[in-house]
Amino acid sequence: MRNAQGFKKRYLLILLLPVLVWAAFKIAHFNPLEQRLLQTIPVTSQVNLYITEASAGATTDFSYRFYLYDARKDAHAFMASLKDDQQPFMITSHRNALQKVDDGAIYLSVKGTVYRFTNTPSCRVGNSIYSVPVYLTATPY
Repeated sequence: MRNAQGFKKRYLLILLLPVLVWAAFKIAHFNPLEQRLLQTIPVTSQVNLYITEASAGATTDFSYRFYLYDARKDAHAFMASLKDDQQPFMITSHRNALQKVDDGAIYLSVKGTVYRFTNTPSCRVGNSIYSVPVYLTATPY
């Protein structure tokens, strides 16, 4: 029986190696955060303000994320850019933080937690960087 044909373990490893590499790649890039677009507000002719509602699962609270994005592109392009790790200029627990957009500036009032805030957010518009002033008033509750 020593000369009998059999399945060698190295062939199994060669067959499973691509599957293992693909699984490792998927696990490394797994992100449970889901975002839903709530509002799109024009700030200037070059930039829009996008507000999303984010959830990381059933046991977490919603967070609200504020982004600046090129006004020449549509909402589908914006949602696709979120997969490319675009960072919001503000993350908060308050759903109705936006007060108004006036004269190219954004006015926010948060009653709750501010997890992240950048007071001079910017975004790429064509080949240039465009920034918008943001004015924030925040209270704990």
